[in-house]
Amino acid sequence: MTFSEIPGLSIEKENILFLIRQGRLPHALLIYGPEGGGKLALSLALCQYLQCEKPGPSDSCGLCSPCQKSRKLVHPDTHFSFPVSGTNVLSDQLLQEWRQAVIENPYLNISMWQEKSEQENKLSNISAAECRNMLKKLSLTIYEGKIRILLVWLPEYLGKEGNMLLKLIEEPPPDSLILLVAENRDFLLPTILSRCQSLGIPAFRDDDVQFMVQQSGIQDAGLARNIVRTAEGNMMEALRMVADQVHPHSEKLVRWLRLCYKGDAAEILSWVESFSVQGRDVHRQFLKFGLRFIGQVLSYKISPEEEDTFNEDEWKGIKGLAARLEIGEIQDLATLFDEHIYFVERNANPKILFTALSLNLRDVLNHREIKTIHLI
Repeated sequence: MTFSEIPGLSIEKENILFLIRQGRLPHALLIYGPEGGGKLALSLALCQYLQCEKPGPSDSCGLCSPCQKSRKLVHPDTHFSFPVSGTNVLSDQLLQEWRQAVIENPYLNISMWQEKSEQENKLSNISAAECRNMLKKLSLTIYEGKIRILLVWLPEYLGKEGNMLLKLIEEPPPDSLILLVAENRDFLLPTILSRCQSLGIPAFRDDDVQFMVQQSGIQDAGLARNIVRTAEGNMMEALRMVADQVHPHSEKLVRWLRLCYKGDAAEILSWVESFSVQGRDVHRQFLKFGLRFIGQVLSYKISPEEEDTFNEDEWKGIKGLAARLEIGEIQDLATLFDEHIYFVERNANPKILFTALSLNLRDVLNHREIKTIHLI
């Protein structure tokens, strides 16, 4: 991957290139940022730049043999470690699957990786055996590149086993670089943080997401606008929705709210049955979109002005809810969506979760008292 293939993040790209030009690239660099951000993509672009035979002032050439191997994540002097599930399972055993997942979407998160590797609902970690394998990788002789690189994706999954790497991070072999690519630096051991130079990568701007959506061939302006709005800077989610080629969440949300208002138990259960089989990331993004939708209902209730961020059908639903509900009831809806986002993140059973939420929504939409249902 080249730097130019990553939209936006011009300041962060220049910071990395400045360190290289000044000969100040640290031997251990922590690149961190939010889910769906550019931290892994930038790290891969950095690896390719360092291995490139003819790098330019701002990017790798993309044409030489090392660049071609780096693009396919098969350069012999760039090594990878990442979370896996199972006893005595090492990254190397799932390396082909990880390469394919990253090439398809270099902005992926742990849930997407688990889905791609068929490890859903299993505990992932970076084990002591994996740490010993990292030590072995950085002891290998440089085969054909300029530098030996170890990229550790999501090092927050190390846990206490990370203490095994302290000496390696502090004093790696000559001509070596350790890249730690994290989503939450606060989950890393302080002893690891103190031994790394850190570079924070922000979420993508809407303009950056819009560019990628357009580059992907989306012709429907309404669909593109809805994807950008729903993604909220998360490029992983934007690319997933582009691949689905469907209007993300809005039609499903409006239909669900109408079913809840009608209160037909059979129809609600049928909807829950079909939706609950989709992945946790889809559930979370759906509820996040619902929370934004309800937020717009509240805004319109207070100040009835339309914005161009919602389409005609969505505005019809927003106006209908604003006319029907009192401010307190709209706030109750927002609280329900917010609470159930938390439940999704805590791996609550999706069928039970959406059944309970549907019943609560039915009560609010029909001006009834909410019955508390404990999911966790």
